[in-house]
Amino acid sequence: MGEQQELVTITIDGREVSVPPGTLLWEAARQLDIEIPIYCYHPKMDPLGACRMCFVEVKGMPKPMTACTTTVTPNMVVSTDSPMVKKSRRGTLEFLLINHPLDCPICDKGGECDLQDFTLRHGPGGTRFDLYKRHYVKPIAVSDRVLLDRERCIACQRCVRFCQDVAMENGLVMMERGFKTEVGVEEDAPFDSIFSGNVVEMCPVGALTAKSYRFVTRPWELKRTASVCGQCSVGCNVLVDVRVNKVLRQYSRTNDSIDEGFLCDRGRWNTELVNSPQRLRTPLIRRNGALEPATWEEALQLVAQRLRAVASTHGASAIGGIGSTHTTNEEAYLFQKLLRAGLGTNNVDHFHGRFPAMERNGLPWVWTDSIAGLEKASHIVLLGTDTYNRQPIVDLRIRRAIRKGTRVYVVTPEPSRLDRLAAGTIRYNEGQTGAVSRALLSAVLSEPLTRGDFATKRAASVAALRDSLAHTNTEALAAFAGADATALRALAREIAQADGAVLLYDEMATRESTGETLAQDVLQLALLTDNFGRPGAGTGPLMEDNNSLGARDMGLLPDQLPGYRMLADGAALAQAWGMTLPDTAGMDYDAMLAGGVRALYVMGADPARHATPEQLAQLEALDLLVVQELFLTETAKRATVVLPAVAYMEKDGTFTNTERAVQVVRRAMQELPGARADWQILIGVANALGLGWRYGSPLEVLAEIGRLVPLYAGISRRGLGAEGVRWPFSAGESDATGKPTLVGSPHLTWTMVEHGVTGNGDGAEPALPRAHGEQG
Repeated sequence: MGEQQELVTITIDGREVSVPPGTLLWEAARQLDIEIPIYCYHPKMDPLGACRMCFVEVKGMPKPMTACTTTVTPNMVVSTDSPMVKKSRRGTLEFLLINHPLDCPICDKGGECDLQDFTLRHGPGGTRFDLYKRHYVKPIAVSDRVLLDRERCIACQRCVRFCQDVAMENGLVMMERGFKTEVGVEEDAPFDSIFSGNVVEMCPVGALTAKSYRFVTRPWELKRTASVCGQCSVGCNVLVDVRVNKVLRQYSRTNDSIDEGFLCDRGRWNTELVNSPQRLRTPLIRRNGALEPATWEEALQLVAQRLRAVASTHGASAIGGIGSTHTTNEEAYLFQKLLRAGLGTNNVDHFHGRFPAMERNGLPWVWTDSIAGLEKASHIVLLGTDTYNRQPIVDLRIRRAIRKGTRVYVVTPEPSRLDRLAAGTIRYNEGQTGAVSRALLSAVLSEPLTRGDFATKRAASVAALRDSLAHTNTEALAAFAGADATALRALAREIAQADGAVLLYDEMATRESTGETLAQDVLQLALLTDNFGRPGAGTGPLMEDNNSLGARDMGLLPDQLPGYRMLADGAALAQAWGMTLPDTAGMDYDAMLAGGVRALYVMGADPARHATPEQLAQLEALDLLVVQELFLTETAKRATVVLPAVAYMEKDGTFTNTERAVQVVRRAMQELPGARADWQILIGVANALGLGWRYGSPLEVLAEIGRLVPLYAGISRRGLGAEGVRWPFSAGESDATGKPTLVGSPHLTWTMVEHGVTGNGDGAEPALPRAHGEQG
């Protein structure tokens, strides 16, 4: 542990505060809850000092100072409300209002406008300007989603600096000079960024507005709920704004460990799912070849009756379940419990990447570092993943890392929006991500480039692995993949010499023809080059959907129980559930769709969307197909019974994002009449089967998860707080606020997870991670 940083003590408005050296006056005042008005300053961008609104008086200085650009010095004495400061602020506001239109009653920003608020608190009571104000044609579209009212702009430059410094993409620019200065778009550089909506949120006035929100409502008419975005696996924190049970927008809710207060446009404006008039409002039962409306009682009883009939005639192994990567952890847990404890089958899975089977106490196939850790990496390697379109806020964090000097390598079949910022790019043929990763591993082993204690202590295993790859060297693998072998070897050397490298691959790349060994090869690459076990170094998959990792954690797998517990280790779970559990591995997703079951229960998934013609034929040949969904999907159209569910904004629960952060999802609106939350539907089916489930809310399900799922031991709604916690948790341990503490590296279980090691307990050399059935 280093020495504690010495703090600087200053006085603001007669009150002392101690802050780290280099802290801005504005930040210091905020710690005392003292308001210093700002327009140009934004906490996530470098100070500019353009608007002159944040003037303060510093003792010993002849003129007011800008609080957003002035750092603290020892014994500094500051006044934020002296006559000099008040006069300066009034003058600044008077100039800003000279040409600003008085259209607050129709401005979309009215009620949440900083210019409006600061004028009320700090501005003049009237105007001395009696000439005509400036007028422009309004609005003009600066993008497909964003509109600009130029006469409202106060030239704070927040939007321009976001585009240039944060998003690092073509976007908004300042045009003209002097009093003619305005925001605009270069003709040859369209503003098409997936991060464009952030300029609307950070605009302090109504100059930039969202086309979808223009003249729709007023902010005081909105009900605002703190929740988590469900559009991808990043899990950005959001504020859901609802009016008359309709979602109108999502704004950011800063969580520095995940999103830093930014959102992508998909998360901000994609509300069609929950607002759609096409959503299901009543259960449907197939009668005489057609789906017809039915009551909930009819539907639930029919599901239970038909499931019992299949089990009685063909056995429990004839029943299968396909779960969802979009439903909550609580619902995923109940789904697999219904299949295992209620129906006696391990035929439960979901559509996901193909990862090697785990051994007891082995490594779950997860990202071993974190989103925030990307900024500490010296190198980031992206294998077969398009973060810009699939995990946009991870992409934005990578751009921040680039600004700090991180070298990023984009290794993908197709060009990426990160290419122009990357230190290097390598292209290869579609579907060959696994071959490329093995080529990198082969290069590290053959040169050799291995380093660190992990490789040193496993010299014999490393030598055996090197020999096993001798016949598939880097050049042969690169040729097979259509990649440049020289560039791959150069990248392998960069990884091996990096202070800290993060190696990320797309979960779905493991489903490619060469993807079977992708996960283990990338893990071995990180372990053998000493890029693991610390911030800014690690590896893992970027997951597909908002709760892809949670689905795996909760046991939506045919060969593992919740928490990645082996089927043979299910005695404690069986005792807690009061049921005998099947102990043989069930059928996976593909096997169930290949005709391995006679009855299939599908929750929140649409397997018909991915299905081959043969699989579609098997779906239609099932004795029973139950689909739990929001819409009449392709799978639902083939169903025997359709049970209408609700969207994530209409229910409570938790999601687990791609970096293992478990976060609280809060209900922001009333359920759609006629539909039910998935957890409520599952309880209804369970009780129709006679299981006697008595869960009263998702909180009770989460409490059971905290008792029975090892990785989630100690979890609680209160402990997750406003920003969530990354698993695993320390069972029974909490900090002063009651929040579960993270398991540190001294804990054996997490040491194994971080390092990807499984020991045999006899002091022998630990084995390298390997696929199930592969010889060590």
